[in-house]
Amino acid sequence: MVVYTPFPQLTAIALAEAFEAKYPHIEVEQVMEGTTKVYGRIKAERENPRADVWYGAAGMIPFIDATREGLLEPYIPKGYEGMGERRGNLLLRDKDWHWMGMSVIGLGFAFNPQVVPPEQAPRTWNDFIDPRWKGKIEMWDPSSSGTAMLFLNAALLRAIQEGKGEEAGWDYLKAFWVNLKGYTKEGKPAFSVARGEVELGIHFEHQVLEFLEEQTAGLDLGEQRENIRWVLPPDSPITVDPIALVKGCKNPEEARLFIDFVVGKEGQAIVNRLFFTIDPGFPPPKGLKGLTYDEFISRAMRLEPDWMAEHLEPIKKRWQNEVEEIDK
Repeated sequence: MVVYTPFPQLTAIALAEAFEAKYPHIEVEQVMEGTTKVYGRIKAERENPRADVWYGAAGMIPFIDATREGLLEPYIPKGYEGMGERRGNLLLRDKDWHWMGMSVIGLGFAFNPQVVPPEQAPRTWNDFIDPRWKGKIEMWDPSSSGTAMLFLNAALLRAIQEGKGEEAGWDYLKAFWVNLKGYTKEGKPAFSVARGEVELGIHFEHQVLEFLEEQTAGLDLGEQRENIRWVLPPDSPITVDPIALVKGCKNPEEARLFIDFVVGKEGQAIVNRLFFTIDPGFPPPKGLKGLTYDEFISRAMRLEPDWMAEHLEPIKKRWQNEVEEIDK
């Protein structure tokens, strides 16, 4: 069985190993790449799919687009037959079960409190275009990163919802580009933040928690963790990260077992190491000390998934053809 995922390796490997231990007759081959590359593979292979399961995409937008493209097969995982489409403002699944969330993620930023005093760190997303941060911000390249694409998408949607219009959102992104030091070439923006090479890095919470795990081997080493903190400003994009069955896959029965496992108790316990889970019975991940699920959700902006999916490729092209051409 073949799984495509951009998920953190700590989680992806643990899920595959636990699944193989439970079902020793099934071998899991995982292709772990960035969201854009993973989705590109699925689209390119649509006539002869190699993947059986796809999970993770820095949110639901690529899965919505894939559903429109006819690339996903509906499946209702065991134990979730009664789950509605929404939990408050949070969209949990496709209306016809082409995908469902396996975790809940929020896009915020990381900073190093040894470099930036907490009281001087940004409070809102508008702070990121203050000239004070010129050359001090890093993120992944939107051409290959779902995390960065969600940042662009959310910035435009935020401007529209504030009544300023989409062009005001593009003005914001152009100002952000001028402040951006560059794209992260290797590893995570969190590495650059922790080393003091930049002061801010655009990140989901699980990416920062994975960095801390890598830095401390999973141990709480107190002050050694104080070279990085994660912040979720008000009006941030919070979304589920989905899992789905690839249409026309070669191993559908094994794929359904894998999906059931990931969203079941055993899989969700593994996911919970770095993530808020789709199963509401689990606590917040231990690394997010003091941040409750309710407080997490309270900082969410109102997402418009159909608009975001429809504009995904046009936004990427305009960013590349217009914004990236601006001299800094």
